[in-house]
Amino acid sequence: MMQRTLQLPRSKIILCLVLIISISLGLKLYSTDFSLPVNSDNLLFTLHAIAHTNGDFSQAAHVGLGWSLFVSPFFSLVDSDNFIDYSNTIRVISLALATCSIPVMYAVCRKFFDHKYSLIGSSLFAFEPHLNYNAGAAFTEPLFIITILSSFYFVLTKNTRYIIPSLILAGAVFWIRPNGFIIFLIITIIYFITLKGQKHYFRNYAIGLTLFLIVISPVLLQKYDQFGDPFYSYYNERIFAGSYEQLLGENTGKINPTAMDYIKNEGIGSLLENYVLQGLFNTLMLLPKISLPYLIILIPFGILFSFRAFDQSSNYIKANWIFILLSISSMLLVIAIIPEKRFLYFLLPFLIIFSVIPIQRVVEYGLSTFSFTKRQKNIFLIIIIFIVIILSGYFTAFQYGKPDLVFENEKKDFAKFVVNNLHGKVLREFGPATDYVVYQIITNPSEQFKQYKIGSEWAEYQELDKNGRSFETVSIYGKSLTELVKNGKEFELEYVITKKEKNFYPFLSDLYSNEENYPYMVKIFDSNEFAYKKLKVKVFEIDYEKFNNNNE
Repeated sequence: MMQRTLQLPRSKIILCLVLIISISLGLKLYSTDFSLPVNSDNLLFTLHAIAHTNGDFSQAAHVGLGWSLFVSPFFSLVDSDNFIDYSNTIRVISLALATCSIPVMYAVCRKFFDHKYSLIGSSLFAFEPHLNYNAGAAFTEPLFIITILSSFYFVLTKNTRYIIPSLILAGAVFWIRPNGFIIFLIITIIYFITLKGQKHYFRNYAIGLTLFLIVISPVLLQKYDQFGDPFYSYYNERIFAGSYEQLLGENTGKINPTAMDYIKNEGIGSLLENYVLQGLFNTLMLLPKISLPYLIILIPFGILFSFRAFDQSSNYIKANWIFILLSISSMLLVIAIIPEKRFLYFLLPFLIIFSVIPIQRVVEYGLSTFSFTKRQKNIFLIIIIFIVIILSGYFTAFQYGKPDLVFENEKKDFAKFVVNNLHGKVLREFGPATDYVVYQIITNPSEQFKQYKIGSEWAEYQELDKNGRSFETVSIYGKSLTELVKNGKEFELEYVITKKEKNFYPFLSDLYSNEENYPYMVKIFDSNEFAYKKLKVKVFEIDYEKFNNNNE
């Protein structure tokens, strides 16, 4: 049975999209604070974009160039010694891209649904709280998602000529994230399944492939020039370390640089258990989390109905399944080691497509006990959108909320202490305690950030102490504090920052609560002594002489 066609006047469609975009933008802005500088990876992207404006286009080991290159022309229009101005510029660009992706989502939905249900799909996407919060954080997701959606839209166009822009956009995805190469493979598979035998489909694919290779060639050549490997990634040579802690550890990160090394050392059974099965388990745990608050109800029914989707093209349903399954498969190794929700956000638009199917099925065909009149259908759809807005607003307010300025100011104050007093190697801390350390380094003096060079050491931007040392982080792996300190001695580890809870190394929580049990850890900072209300951290200096005496 073919999809029903419900024509809506273009003016009404535009009006609905404008209304959806306006509400979505309000939700995005709710959790965005323009008085705070960016931090974490988004700070790194900001610094890279600044470096590009100065002619530095070096390839970073950890991240792709696409997002920072996209931002850099806008930065060239900004001339300020205040880093906040650049932080807000990249935030505005991120918000704009996330907003522009809503009509793109509508266009993709039109491949599956009529106008009404495409508007429902774009609403589910526009009000998705995880993506809305992420939009104001200036990460890569908004550009990554809109580029993938655009590539997917073109490959679903029945004319084979559109594989050309689809593959060009797939090349752009590779610029944004190194793992974006999988999008090229997915688009290729979808193309040959859905358009096999169409006129000029080999010729047009060859043209698209050629342009794809031209688009990605600068990245490949630059990586080969800098690292000796066109597909180099910092994580590629460490992913088989065994765990995230080991992956980052200076003492463990390169024990198993390849899968064959891991199999040789640990066995193929361990590889399957710790990577394939663990990756699948982590993915199944993360998907419900990113599906809250409303997709978690719709996705299971959408998946079920997709197996007998008679209102959608079977080829398009296959394409959506191919995208989801191959994307998940490509992420298993990464998710096994780094179970980060953000890595799966790009799947949300495609899960939303399936989420619309049960809504369409119920509204159009009713249940065994009742069916809707035309007027009731429209009312029911409006009610659904209102419920989605309420759930999204509630989740945004109580799960994310507005930034806590007291907490943020305490983090900035602690960052000043760290940079001014911890001259030496500090155990790398993951979490709020060191969010603003790099910001403090790069903006002291205030205009210093404008001279940033990609790949440079943070020591280049700090004043050295009398011993020629500066703040420096190092990752050391250990199963206990004793083992961590023992391993850290080789790498001259001097300081450990520990939080009251949610430490990267769980045993550090005991150090925070029971410091008297560790006489070789000398406390030099306690946030409680500075009347911090929200940030609860302590800093310890390692006394290796006491450690040796304590462990003889």
